[in-house]
Amino acid sequence: MKIKVYIFVVVAVPLCVARGAAKAQPDSTSNREYQIKAAFLYNFIKFVDWPKEKIADSNEPITVGIIGKDPFGKAFEPIMNKKVKNRKVVIKRFSSFEELKKSGQNRDAEAQRQIKALRKCHLVFICSSEEKKHKDIINLVKDHHVLTVGDTKDFLESGGIINFLTEEKKVRFEINIAAAKQSKLKIRSQLLRLAKRVVEEKR
Repeated sequence: MKIKVYIFVVVAVPLCVARGAAKAQPDSTSNREYQIKAAFLYNFIKFVDWPKEKIADSNEPITVGIIGKDPFGKAFEPIMNKKVKNRKVVIKRFSSFEELKKSGQNRDAEAQRQIKALRKCHLVFICSSEEKKHKDIINLVKDHHVLTVGDTKDFLESGGIINFLTEEKKVRFEINIAAAKQSKLKIRSQLLRLAKRVVEEKR
């Protein structure tokens, strides 16, 4: 099933799938959900501007980090050969925050390299397996101009920038503008208009 990676199309796509496909693949609804979310992540990159120091090297790819128990499976395959802002998109997977923290305390060289790589990502999706630690992960990367995305309750309230939610079997998203500004990220108006909820900067 080919997934279109245009946000204006994806926004309206419901999670329900054809009855025949559902019979052939019992977990197809979940697969479809994360195919849609993968397409969203690809499109978020189009509508977010990073500070120059984050994208100084034009030869470097846009890196999407996935931390925790990865629910995407093969959902990123349709977009892996595409470019955003004339850059390739690469996916990098990370272990749980607890594993990073444990190894980091022991000053394990590999763990330190992983933490550095996580902070170097342009976008980090924090999996639901890390729900109890998402605030710690956000704090770990917040000074490194990283677009943090999740799909758990109170993600925005913990300082996350974009959160997925499901309404009437459709994937929606909400945006924390204040958190984006703190990370020196500019979210374009086209994306803001599509958000279910936008958290404005506190006055």
